[in-house]
This record gives sequence, C-alpha cells and structure tokens, in this order.
Amino acid sequence: MIKECAKYQQWPANPKIDPSDACYAVWQKANIPCLCAGVTKEKEKIYCMEKVGYVANFCKKPFPHGYKCGSYTFPPMA
Repeated sequence: MIKECAKYQQWPANPKIDPSDACYAVWQKANIPCLCAGVTKEKEKIYCMEKVGYVANFCKKPFPHGYKCGSYTFPPMA
C-alpha cells in the first residue's frame, strides 16, 4: 500500500490525483479493518484521510458511511 499508493494519499488535501493501476490493484486486495487499525496520529500527519477516502472510492472499494479509520470517520458517499 505504501509503495504503490502513498503519493496519492499524502498531504496536502488538494489536488486529488487519480491513483495508478498498481495502486488500484493494491486497494482491491486491501484488508480495510487491518489497514485502519494501523492508522495512528503520527500517520495522520503524513496521510490525508480525505485523500485516502478519495483513492478508496476511485478504486471501487469505498469506506462505508460512518466507518472509523484512525481518528477519522468517513462521511456518506456522494
């Protein structure tokens, strides 16, 4: 995940860039509960959770409404 997707999920919040095919493939295999369990305050200083949600949506594996990942709770899907 870090190797293929980090650059699409780091601060600043904008611009949001569509991820690569390699990142898409990693997201398709992602264990979301395991991934979110590893999100710490320190990681949230590096990774923009809004961008993480954008990448997840782009990769057709969105977070459910109200899903908590680290200290961030994902809003409803638009």
